[in-house]
Amino acid sequence: MRRLALLLGLGLGLLLPLPAAALTLDGPTHWKGEQRFAETVRVSAGSVLTVEPGAVIHFSRGSLEVSGQLQATNARFTGSSWQGIVIKGTGADTILTDCAIDGADTGLEVIGGAPQLKNIHLHDNRIGLQLGKKTAAVVTGCRIENNNRAGLIIKDEASPRVENNQISGNGLFGAYLVHSRPQSFSGNRISGQPTGLKISNFGSDPQVAGNRFENNEVGILVDKAARPTLTGNLLTNNGTALHLYRRADPQVTGNRFSSNQIGILMAFSSYPRIEGNDFTDNALALKLEFQSSTWEEQNGEAARQVETSRGAFGQTPRQNLSEENRRPAQTNGTVDARGNWWGQAGTEELANSTEKDNPSFIHDGRDQPTFTEQGRAYPLDKVIFAPWSPTALTGETIR
Repeated sequence: MRRLALLLGLGLGLLLPLPAAALTLDGPTHWKGEQRFAETVRVSAGSVLTVEPGAVIHFSRGSLEVSGQLQATNARFTGSSWQGIVIKGTGADTILTDCAIDGADTGLEVIGGAPQLKNIHLHDNRIGLQLGKKTAAVVTGCRIENNNRAGLIIKDEASPRVENNQISGNGLFGAYLVHSRPQSFSGNRISGQPTGLKISNFGSDPQVAGNRFENNEVGILVDKAARPTLTGNLLTNNGTALHLYRRADPQVTGNRFSSNQIGILMAFSSYPRIEGNDFTDNALALKLEFQSSTWEEQNGEAARQVETSRGAFGQTPRQNLSEENRRPAQTNGTVDARGNWWGQAGTEELANSTEKDNPSFIHDGRDQPTFTEQGRAYPLDKVIFAPWSPTALTGETIR
């Protein structure tokens, strides 16, 4: 019986698929028409792969790994169980224009270098586009949509230019920035996701300027001691336009918050600078939730030590993250939101109401004196909202 089992095992082994081999391209190579691969294809350093317009490249497994140069125009890269395209350390002479990438684990991953990615359609992948390892890639005019998990991930000190892209309908995040500082993140339209843009971890302090966030459950989530600058953005028709959570201290200036359920939601020791913004037709302009200077004084440092042990505050190899970095600059029981326009209805309410110290469009400690966390009650902070602007501030600068 043991011999029979051994023979059967050997027989079955012969039927098992062998690991996919790798095909290496040395020297100049041109692909045109329809090409099919069931293995990883590697473009070696110093080699050039040119994909002609109209080409359709199918992968049933494996990936396209480029260490040399890739030039592709109006081509499609597709498959059902493949890993996607990986571009490693290539310069600006790697250019993908008007291409489509779909069906991959990660449609396109860029590791270092500075390739140019223009008008690419990244759709129906697990992750659409991932930029890492200090890449300075240029991503412009792309459509990044309907990817299962995330449309765009920027990480590992990447500093790309991400401009004038449409990021929509992705499963969890439209874009996710962690440990990175893009040279530019502007002119993008981000819509129809659970979270449009997440900016996370200490050291993530990009400028996010002139973007449009609409119809997301959360437009922008800032988390874990990230400190971006948010300016000139339009946030409209979102559930929560801007959610600040766990020591998030962005500068929020010159934005328009319009027709959201909540303009800005602040929780757990988040003390942003909120100035020069327009808030109009939101169900609530500002809401505080689990936001207390008393909680911060009693629990903040201990909570951050737990989070740091899990990597939540994200030390990088070049960064020694101390409690001084994570501690808020002020803990006086207030959030400063002076110098904003509270919309026509809000301005009229402030002018006419006898309850000028508790406007209906702000939910804070005036409305809910305390909250309970782990069985203990803490006083909810209050918003300083006066003086305010009597007129709109963003005007025609935001469309």
